[in-house]
Amino acid sequence: MGIKHLYFGFDFADCEMFRDTNLKSAEPHTHSFDEISIVFGGSAVHVVGKNRYPMMRGDVFVVHGDQVHSHTKLSNFHIFNIIYKREFFEIIKNELQEIPGFKTLFVHEPCFREFHKFKAKLHLHPHQLNYIQSIINQMIEERKSERAGSNKSIEHLFRVLIINLCQCYMEIDTPHSKELYTIGRLIDFMEENLGEDITLDKLAKRASTSKSTLLRAFKRMTGCAPIEYLIKLRVEKAAEMMEKISDIRVIDASSATGFYNSSYFTRKFKSIIGMTPLEYLKKQRGIK
Repeated sequence: MGIKHLYFGFDFADCEMFRDTNLKSAEPHTHSFDEISIVFGGSAVHVVGKNRYPMMRGDVFVVHGDQVHSHTKLSNFHIFNIIYKREFFEIIKNELQEIPGFKTLFVHEPCFREFHKFKAKLHLHPHQLNYIQSIINQMIEERKSERAGSNKSIEHLFRVLIINLCQCYMEIDTPHSKELYTIGRLIDFMEENLGEDITLDKLAKRASTSKSTLLRAFKRMTGCAPIEYLIKLRVEKAAEMMEKISDIRVIDASSATGFYNSSYFTRKFKSIIGMTPLEYLKKQRGIK
């Protein structure tokens, strides 16, 4: 039995789900949508970029479409995918991002998979997997019924599925998953307070750990130190402000993102973006 496509359209965006019990190895690829993958049986190797991660029954993971990925070494592999357009998921994200585990599962785990080596993935126990299967079965039955309001029902069940996966992630009792959740919360804090005075001491206190332990854990999960990551977030936000605010000045962008030394801001901006802030601003405004 090959792929079974079960197309359904939500009111505001399109989404598709399919079950595959005879998946073939494919060439590494990217696509314009993201997807949730749930392994119901067999085994395979998940390839992202140059990294390879074994998969088995119960594994659940999110794939960002711009990541080069593929599956290989498949053995009786049975997977269920839900693919969705990013504009659709932005609506879901705005509604559900405060649910514990949401950003860890859908944002941080895929982004930092290269560093934690898939060890912070979600793995469902049999009873959890059975419950997820029941939600999917309801979605499938609603799609087949073609009753009035079925799309709304499927949309509701999709939210239930996501919330349940987040709850399952929060129940994981492995060091890597707990560590990624903690680091993810710190990253959220950084993103929400870019203009504030954030130090390693404050981050360690917020994580209820020592500075040395935080440094090791943060680098293990993200590949860099906390303050290094913070500077990158600040520079990227400053660049975004220059792109979107037509009358902004360099000093406005730097102070709004926590940079109060212009030469330091210029040095860090150039090292990350590849040009000085003024050069970048002129480029956005089409000034040569």
